[in-house]
Amino acid sequence: MQDAVKFERRIRMDELKRRHILDTAMKLFNELGFHATPTSKIAKKAKISVGTLFNYFPTKEALIQEIYIQVKMHSAKVFVQQLEENYSEHDNLKAMWKTVIKWGIENPEEFHYLELFCNSPFKKEFMHEKAMDSYKQFRQTILASISPSTICKEYPEYSMIYIDNAIHAATKFIIESHEVSDVDHFIDSSFELVWKGFRQ
Repeated sequence: MQDAVKFERRIRMDELKRRHILDTAMKLFNELGFHATPTSKIAKKAKISVGTLFNYFPTKEALIQEIYIQVKMHSAKVFVQQLEENYSEHDNLKAMWKTVIKWGIENPEEFHYLELFCNSPFKKEFMHEKAMDSYKQFRQTILASISPSTICKEYPEYSMIYIDNAIHAATKFIIESHEVSDVDHFIDSSFELVWKGFRQ
């Protein structure tokens, strides 16, 4: 019985240490960038040895990718929990828009990491099926919302890039500008601007 308790405690401690390494690395990557953040700096900031760091993550690339997976899965979990089915395509897409932006506002460190990762060579080298699957519903709703008269119908991948950039722009503006006094109104208004572009 005591052995089982010790084993569970060790597993819990390992998970806490792993989580601490991920959080420390994410903050440093956001601050300094991927290439300017050596593993020695991450280990020092996390107050562990470089050897301990490599016990949890065999390479720097593995650490970078694992942070991305964790952030995507966290955002997807929140997305699924908060999303409600609505009667119209407009309301469905608006609900998704609001949920994604509010997640970014409430998790600015993770939001900035997604931006960093998605604008780096690592994104092209890495696609994780589990992280991507959670966004299938988001993609399907966007594609269903597109008007046949827009070029987005002809080029569906463009519509995904378009709305992703719009969401990131709105979120980044709210987080960094400090000029938005009514966040809900701004989110609603920014959505209507994008919706009109899709439906014209």
